[in-house]
Amino acid sequence: MISLGLRYFLEVARSGSIAAAAAAQHVAASAVSRQIAKLEDELGVALFERQARGMALSEAGRQLAAYANAAALEAERVATGIRQRSAVGDVTIRVACTEGFAHGFLPLCMADFKRSRPEARFHLRVEHPEEVNRRVLEGLSQLALRYTVAQDDRLKTELLSRAPVYAIMCRRHPLATRRSIGMRDLTQVPLSLGDPGTTVRQLFDAACANAGLHIEPAYVSNHSAAFLPMLPGSQIVALSGYLTLMGQMESAGLVAVPFSNPEMRQRSIQVVTLQGHTLPPLAREFVGLLAQRLNAAPRAPDGERGAD
Repeated sequence: MISLGLRYFLEVARSGSIAAAAAAQHVAASAVSRQIAKLEDELGVALFERQARGMALSEAGRQLAAYANAAALEAERVATGIRQRSAVGDVTIRVACTEGFAHGFLPLCMADFKRSRPEARFHLRVEHPEEVNRRVLEGLSQLALRYTVAQDDRLKTELLSRAPVYAIMCRRHPLATRRSIGMRDLTQVPLSLGDPGTTVRQLFDAACANAGLHIEPAYVSNHSAAFLPMLPGSQIVALSGYLTLMGQMESAGLVAVPFSNPEMRQRSIQVVTLQGHTLPPLAREFVGLLAQRLNAAPRAPDGERGAD
């Protein structure tokens, strides 16, 4: 339901070459090349930067790709509605999220929603925060869950919920009985931490800088839950939020201790959609379920031991 030129353009953007796009579309490379040239002539700008290893989108190309992907999603929504009215097909809800939601919270929400709305289907992508934003902005995902320290005005915030960072440790850890801890308490313990692409790491770095400290973590990963199995019975402290450990705290003998540093409380859970875009009915219902579950999630008052 989008033009041939836009379809070929999106395929080149996805594959990075005219030859690969032609193979995927089962047409001659010259046909793809003509459509790309026609688009560039109509717009008066280069949509791709021709490189030795393929073709990369120019700034104008990225803008067109965002529009074309959103148009394709909207066209699919209309087509799905038509099919549903004739009792054919179902609806796919495209969701993007950061890692902390993918361990338990979001899969459980999907399963519960599927039980009540069996016609729903899900496509989930787990990415870093900036990539999650990009997927919504370019129309690749209909909605996203992410931890954030600053809102993006290009996205519509459907829900914002406080989500401070906690120090996660074994119940027998020397710091486990504290009502709260500060950055200085972590200088002599092995620390597990996400890489600089995560909100936890950003807040940790800010808190250390404001306290005049440099703390070198013992364990760093782009997969923040990778080292959690090491916590029971050890001296390791991991930095995380409640939803990442949903259902695991009690069984693993772990506790979550809040920070006295205000920087570690400056984080929120955000559910976002594309500004000006109308969600399909099932996706809108799913956003409602997410809001119910996030609002019902256990919380701990600042300065008291608990999980959030």
